[in-house]
Amino acid sequence: MKAPLKYWLFRATSAVRWYLGASTRYDVHSPHLVEFIREVYRDDRHYHAFDLIASVRNYWRGRPGTVKLQSLGAPSKTTSKSERTVRSLVATNAIDDDCGRFLFRLALWLRAKSIIEFGTNAGISTLYLHAADTRATLHTVEGNADVAALAKETFAKAGVGSGLHAHVGLFTDWLEDSPHKSVQAVVPVERMPITTKVPDNEPLDLFFLDGDHRYQPTLDYVRALLPSRSENAVFVIADIHWSEEMERAWEELKLFPEVTASVDVYHFGLLFFKEGVSGPHISLISTRFKPWRLGFFGAQG
Repeated sequence: MKAPLKYWLFRATSAVRWYLGASTRYDVHSPHLVEFIREVYRDDRHYHAFDLIASVRNYWRGRPGTVKLQSLGAPSKTTSKSERTVRSLVATNAIDDDCGRFLFRLALWLRAKSIIEFGTNAGISTLYLHAADTRATLHTVEGNADVAALAKETFAKAGVGSGLHAHVGLFTDWLEDSPHKSVQAVVPVERMPITTKVPDNEPLDLFFLDGDHRYQPTLDYVRALLPSRSENAVFVIADIHWSEEMERAWEELKLFPEVTASVDVYHFGLLFFKEGVSGPHISLISTRFKPWRLGFFGAQG
């Protein structure tokens, strides 16, 4: 059996398992998570920043050129090519608008002042995080210098603020060289020494991990940043159903003693650390996909 077919069969069975076990908002009773669902998960307000990001995405759709790929984490399940067109990379690897807007609303709800992103890619997800509050400190790390150059172009097109800092390097190197951690300022396009320190008194409000989709590194990155988290911090892990490794990592992350609740929205897994929030650990789906769970058929909807 060819690897791509194996991969898609796994994805299909994983999605079915997730769907069968998913709960709706009517199954959630924690006030903190009820607020999260209202302000982040269900909010469909349109913000001006979305139009700006859409224009940047449209720019990439017509942008010629190619980019070299590097195998820095888990290998691709769908291609073995060492080079791709820029437009296809952005179309398939950059975050989609629904997920990007979710990150924007999450950062807005948290009033996040300190954000770390591992996996800049072409910078579309970074724009969504940055747009929630351009005064916030946002540090983003990308391992592939060629891809980071695309992000630099994205940031120039969008006209980002001084709070956004980008670094080209391995996630592990960035963590080793930093106290909370440190980062090279201004969006470099080559590996450079890390020079700009994040103040020790600036707790981490939001961490977004969208790179190096392997079991052990995923656990290690979360562990490394746990001491820096704020009380209301949320850690977002992308692609938790991308592979068996990532599903195993997600199950273990939920068991970390610091985690008080978790929400699996399929594309993302969210870890909450707020004291006083005792569970639940749920998979969350919109009621339109499970209309029989509307809450008026009993306590469990």
